[in-house]
Amino acid sequence: MAKVTYAVAALALPVVERAGCELWDVEYVKEAGTWFLRVYIDKEGGVSIDDCEAVSRPLSDLLEEAAPIE
Repeated sequence: MAKVTYAVAALALPVVERAGCELWDVEYVKEAGTWFLRVYIDKEGGVSIDDCEAVSRPLSDLLEEAAPIE
């Protein structure tokens, strides 16, 4: 799973930085039989829902295009 997290982190980093945030962590974990991808971001003063949207939408498009997860 490290391969997935490294690939996602590489894709996410420029998106996160453009949103004025920093990439804190990427997890790809199996919980209750289902795989979850989590990208953690932070910024001084805290992260807003708008920050999450500014990262989530473009990152989702990149992940769909790059397909780092089978």
